[in-house]
Amino acid sequence: MNPWLIASLVVLGIAVVLLIVCIVVVIGPIKKVVTLLLAHAEGIKKQLNPIQTETTKLTTTVNRMMADIEYKKESVQSVIQSVKQTGKVLDQVSDESHDATVKVMKKANNDPQRQAEVERWTNTAMGIIQRKA
Repeated sequence: MNPWLIASLVVLGIAVVLLIVCIVVVIGPIKKVVTLLLAHAEGIKKQLNPIQTETTKLTTTVNRMMADIEYKKESVQSVIQSVKQTGKVLDQVSDESHDATVKVMKKANNDPQRQAEVERWTNTAMGIIQRKA
């Protein structure tokens, strides 16, 4: 065989052995670093689990509070509408009461017998008030 071929094969063998040794030397510390990183990642994951649980609880609480606020807002709006309607009804009652009072006053002013009766009742009421005072 050719001596150059044998020499090149020997050099190639030595290079391959050196390459393997270099890879082993480099992979050893990298393996330790990767193991450390994985351990830290696992620790972070364990710390994030309670945070995720709290976040879920807070989200649920916020959703409940928003629903409660919406319900109360609707309730207040219905109360306001009821008050507005009550005001309108009271205005109508007041108008009707005023009209009825005006009618009664006209009738009383035109009827001397009723005027006398009103005067008697007024005197009676004033007498009762003065006795109690």
